[in-house]
Amino acid sequence: MKTKVDKIDVMNKLLYENLVQILKSMNKRIHIKLYALVYDKNEILIEKIRVKKTVPNGEVLACTSQDTLQNIMNVYGELKIDPEHAGITYEDIKEYVNKVWYKQDHSKDAIISKKVTNPSSDIEDGQIASIENSFNDNRILYVNQIPFHTKKSDYSIVYIIEMRNIEYETRQIFYTKPEVSFLRMLLDYFFEDFFSCTNSVIKINNDDSITRKYNEDGIQFNRRIVRLFFGKIQNYLQNHTKFDDFNVEFDNELNNEYYVNGFLEKMDYISTLTYENASPFGSILFMNKEVIMQRSIIRFTVKFTKEDRIGLEDAKRIRKLLELTNVDNDLYLIADEKEIYGLGEVNWNMQKGELALRVDFTGLSKYNLVLVQTEAEIVSGGKLFIEDEKKVYRSDLSLVEIQLISVSFKNPRLGEEGYSAEKFMQLLKNMFWENSIEDDQINQKVERLDQIVRKAREQKHGTMVVITDEVTAQQELYQLSKQSTLIEPGIINPEYIKYLTAIDGAIYFDTDGLCHGIGVILDGIAKENIGDASRGARYNSAYRYLHKLKEDEQKKCVIVIISEDGMVNLIPESEHEDMLLALVEEIIDMINEEEPDYNLLKEKEEQLLRSKIVDFDWLFNIAEVYYDNDNYERAIDFFEYGIQQAEKSYILPKYLNILGLIHHSRENYHESTRMFKLAVGASDNDQSRDIYMGNVGHSYFLLALQLKNNDEKSKNLNKGIEWFSKAIGLTKSGSFKPSVRNHNLKGRCYFTLSVLEKDPTKKNQLLKNALEDFSQAITMDPKDKIYYWNRYVVYNQLSRKKECIEDLIQAEYLKHDDKYINNLSNLLKENHDLITESIEFYNKLAFQKEGPPQLVKLIDEFQVKLEISKQVEAAAGKAPDMDESKK
Repeated sequence: MKTKVDKIDVMNKLLYENLVQILKSMNKRIHIKLYALVYDKNEILIEKIRVKKTVPNGEVLACTSQDTLQNIMNVYGELKIDPEHAGITYEDIKEYVNKVWYKQDHSKDAIISKKVTNPSSDIEDGQIASIENSFNDNRILYVNQIPFHTKKSDYSIVYIIEMRNIEYETRQIFYTKPEVSFLRMLLDYFFEDFFSCTNSVIKINNDDSITRKYNEDGIQFNRRIVRLFFGKIQNYLQNHTKFDDFNVEFDNELNNEYYVNGFLEKMDYISTLTYENASPFGSILFMNKEVIMQRSIIRFTVKFTKEDRIGLEDAKRIRKLLELTNVDNDLYLIADEKEIYGLGEVNWNMQKGELALRVDFTGLSKYNLVLVQTEAEIVSGGKLFIEDEKKVYRSDLSLVEIQLISVSFKNPRLGEEGYSAEKFMQLLKNMFWENSIEDDQINQKVERLDQIVRKAREQKHGTMVVITDEVTAQQELYQLSKQSTLIEPGIINPEYIKYLTAIDGAIYFDTDGLCHGIGVILDGIAKENIGDASRGARYNSAYRYLHKLKEDEQKKCVIVIISEDGMVNLIPESEHEDMLLALVEEIIDMINEEEPDYNLLKEKEEQLLRSKIVDFDWLFNIAEVYYDNDNYERAIDFFEYGIQQAEKSYILPKYLNILGLIHHSRENYHESTRMFKLAVGASDNDQSRDIYMGNVGHSYFLLALQLKNNDEKSKNLNKGIEWFSKAIGLTKSGSFKPSVRNHNLKGRCYFTLSVLEKDPTKKNQLLKNALEDFSQAITMDPKDKIYYWNRYVVYNQLSRKKECIEDLIQAEYLKHDDKYINNLSNLLKENHDLITESIEFYNKLAFQKEGPPQLVKLIDEFQVKLEISKQVEAAAGKAPDMDESKK
């Protein structure tokens, strides 16, 4: 990538790779794309660069590529940003992303969501849009800048980060309550406190590295930030911060006070302790001490005296007391930022704006920090009462619990380890009700199934929940009856789910939430491309079963896999929720199936191609797989989609070469020649250029064979020779071996020209040139019969019969072909004087191994004829000619 700014590509690469490591270590499903806008010291935008990850087909390691874009509209177009309101300066873009973009519905008609409670209000008013539409297509956009120094000048790089596959709760907090958003704090500190600055600018070292401020890797940085985040939360508790005190401050300033607080260390110590060999489970609710002392808010079941309150550093006593808590029954240990006050519950209707945070311990060294607040359900819960001749309107309060961050063995985690209600519900709707008009009945079914899965997650030994339509459930369980416990279909109390999943096997539901069977052992067909050897039997059996259903009358199925370590996998992964790259991989897997579902494949392809931000490299990956599966028509389609999407971006020469090969196979040699030449121009590797140049020459050769005009034929044959000569010339450096194909095809060009040539002298020279290249091909690869046949054809034109016979014997010896044996037989019949030498030539070849039966038979026949001839001559009294027999 050529840029106007020295080392900007190094800066982009290092920032991108560190950021990817940091984010993916918290949630491997997060997909990141980075855009760098480079401004000079006069604040003029001089560079627009897209930094992306590309995973070439067949390679394991990801690679980072950078494309220079034409203008900022390319950036806005890919990100679905409204260019009229986003502006061009850092301040304008940041303001737009923080306060406008998140409210928009990023569909084709990008408009402010109709479901926003107060569409005209600003974010400061606290009016939050509904869950369904306010935080769109699982993306977060974030903007920050870095001062960058080179030897020539100083620059400002504005980075726009797109993060995909972010769950609803994380998105909601990120924009509406950024003060308690761990992700926003992490990103702010990454730009402010990860790289070391010299004189307030970042510099590239001589070894193309950037000095890290604290010499941290991504994991160490995440651990530091989660410690600071808990320190920030401790400050909020100490200072009696309320929800109303949050003024939607989007930027986190560095605060050394957070380092002093030890809130995280205390929680972490508690999480490492067992009680009677049991891992820690339970909850501590944290509020400000003034709030706790108000009797109207906390109802204590057990309240310690002031002198006997338990400090948070007394981890062993707290671990024991956790056994008394029950989050389902709203019973917690009540604490401020220093000590435990007792065991109690909360009058949530009295919370109002008071800050409440809960730490849920979920196993050994695992715990979650949860923000708890109430919201009025005005639409669904309101009722009018008359009391003492007064009209009173009462509404239900909804307890909203938002997980701010999970910590697992000291490492922060974003999301519920592969599962969220939002993702699961969307998957169900896409799978079973995609073309249905959404109504309350469907929502009730989906919510019921989500509740079932959440209860199944309480099964500590792992389990599976299978969901199909009613007909499929009945058919499948009839077939699986010998390896299942069938029950009368009915609603199961969610509280019993964890007991019903205690036995081996899956629990089987239909889409109405009716349970059809427990302990179901799933079967499926084992295939080499299905499953994951690194995962357990439960995961792989689920995948095999899912693929079996797909092959059997296109049955639809969703399986929730709950592992013993708490990890949750949904299969199939949601088409709309997952990264586009995951969708590409799914399409590739389907193409490689023996009997793919072409209707479903077409649907997924259309979904991918509808996206405005699909990466052209991913389209090329799909095209390459289609090429490998000999589906040239679809391969060309995806290459054309990719080239259209790429615009003026650099395209890898291997893709241009593959497209050329496809046109070549379809005998469209004009187009294949053009593509091969583009591949030559795009490649900086001599060994690759040797291949591409040879392909150019081959296309010219075959194009000549198509033409009827001899002058045009000769012209293209000479072009072919020119390109083959260029390719062969690249090998003179000795860094790699020359291509035998190039010599063979070059020889064919010379021979074809000789056929067109009328001048005997020129014809003879062309034949000698052809002979030289065919001989060189044989020297390089003496085991290929084609080269001997080609040389035989030239020898035949030169009337060199002995060499003709030897090349035919050699070709037939390597592998039988009727044309070899027939031509050989005719030559021996016409040239009796060469029979003896021909037999001797064969015997040398067959010293260790006989040739094909046809060749052995032919040689034997001529051997017999030769012996008979000798006997006849001897009977006639004529001595054999010794010299003649040695010819």
